[in-house]
Amino acid sequence: MPDYKYTPTPLMLPTSYYDKLRADYAVDFIQNNLYHTAGKWLGQPFKLLNWQETIVRDVFGVIKPNGKRQFRTAYVEIGKRNGKSELASAIALYLLFADKEPAAEVYSCAADTNQASIVFRGAMRMLELCPNLHKLSKLVPSQKTIHFPLFNSFYKVLSSETKAKQGFNVSGAIYL
Repeated sequence: MPDYKYTPTPLMLPTSYYDKLRADYAVDFIQNNLYHTAGKWLGQPFKLLNWQETIVRDVFGVIKPNGKRQFRTAYVEIGKRNGKSELASAIALYLLFADKEPAAEVYSCAADTNQASIVFRGAMRMLELCPNLHKLSKLVPSQKTIHFPLFNSFYKVLSSETKAKQGFNVSGAIYL
């Protein structure tokens, strides 16, 4: 595979800037800690495809003058079996473990619990394949929740079937 050369998105505002260190941190977290969970790449280190790396770099590396990320939403549409769910699982884990958000609340959201669980199951398998992160977390599969006690943070499944819809302090959400 030829060397990948990142070019910041043309959607970057003139007042924003590309912070290579922050983008590298997100890319490195995924590529150095996480592993593929299915198919012929099962157990292999998660090497981001070029389109995946572009998304990660744009979302986590394009910064507004106030130091916050410019992009708070990323819409990804690509055909089935191209790595969307694996990428979403990796991003959810980044938001949980590496985004430095105390008391982070990360959710996988969909119309029903089964659909919302797709990305969650991938994230759980990634943790099972990564002993360092696994020992920092508490997996509660019956509640479809992963806790990161050090930061008092969690990642869980949320669906439209959920009875209570108030009181969430969302720091990251993956919509399916």
